[in-house]
Amino acid sequence: MIGFAVVALVFKVMMAFQTYGTGDIGHWRDFSTGVRQAGPIGVYGLSWPTSFYNHPPLIGYFLEIVNGLQHLGIKLQSTIRTASSLADVVTAVVVFELLRRRGSLKIATWSGVLVGVSPVLFTVSGFHGNTDPIFTMLTLLSVYLLADRDRPVMAGAAMALALGIKIVPVVAVPALLIYALSRGTRTFWQYAAGLGVVFAITWGPTLVLQGGNVFTDVIGYKGVDLRQWGLVQIGHWLGDPAWTTFLAGPGRFVVLLLCCAVPAYFVWRRPSTLAAAVGLALVGFLVLSPAFGIQYTVWPLAGAYLIRFGTATAYNLAAGWMTIAIYNAWNRGLPWNIGHSTRYTSGQVDVGIIAWAALLAVAVQGMVLLVSKTRRSALTDADDWVKPAWLTRLGRTSALRPDA
Repeated sequence: MIGFAVVALVFKVMMAFQTYGTGDIGHWRDFSTGVRQAGPIGVYGLSWPTSFYNHPPLIGYFLEIVNGLQHLGIKLQSTIRTASSLADVVTAVVVFELLRRRGSLKIATWSGVLVGVSPVLFTVSGFHGNTDPIFTMLTLLSVYLLADRDRPVMAGAAMALALGIKIVPVVAVPALLIYALSRGTRTFWQYAAGLGVVFAITWGPTLVLQGGNVFTDVIGYKGVDLRQWGLVQIGHWLGDPAWTTFLAGPGRFVVLLLCCAVPAYFVWRRPSTLAAAVGLALVGFLVLSPAFGIQYTVWPLAGAYLIRFGTATAYNLAAGWMTIAIYNAWNRGLPWNIGHSTRYTSGQVDVGIIAWAALLAVAVQGMVLLVSKTRRSALTDADDWVKPAWLTRLGRTSALRPDA
């Protein structure tokens, strides 16, 4: 399985070193210069004519490394895309490890292979030039370290690093915290400590010195105004009814709340559903999201395989078709080098809706799967909540399960 991911990595790195990428690379150049001038914290106080710095604080320190490598002759666009491509290999391995402990080895192997050679990851990591693949890797790594390796401190640290790359994985945090609590208060506090300490180190100085800009530009970021994806695109076809405006405005916080709360509820009822619940959080967030960029197609891809192989593969292929079609148009055909972004054509929008429909099917199957698991009468050891030591000392014999 890993061999396929490594072969894909070789081709991605070749693309990273031989092409320029999309317009995002131009923004990264601005940000890199800003970090060089003002530092990883001061960069939030800068502005550019065509760029908008909406990245969490860890990215500033990442750009310090990128700048150092540029002094050694390694181009910025090569470093960013190579980092994302390396993350994809880890993601493929983590998906395999999570699934082989929860189902058949065959499904786990094929899932790992199809993540490793995914056309979505190939085009986004190898060509586009953004950090979305890195946060998805860290999010799933947190699940693996917590649930399968019993390394709560490391798991919490991985989650904090994911939040330092993008704030999207916040949808997975409640489910992870509840799972940690179900393993006992010791595990919970270890996970919370790993998360809290690394979060404080990476976010703390920036919030103190540039808190206003961070809340406005990072936490309050609404995405670009051009919205050609999912529910909002369907709204465009229906004449832009009022609900599309609500969804793009206050409604996005409702989406965030749902994607945090629903998976967390399932983990509360059945801790053993953590992997699928986190997959649902990532899948549901892009299904309902009013904002969209072509690189967002990475968010749910690996997590979808934690729910259902067939529909995850359908999304993988449909979204891959979409990314290839769009990047090919932006490059005006082969060979790819510099992708100049343009408004999606009607044909590209149609392919995008097919990908969205496949992702919606994954979300529906995820809900069905998790509901069915919560209704089963037979419990596994992984579903038993660990009683706190103080409760045991008091001689309480009742289980801590929420449905006891």
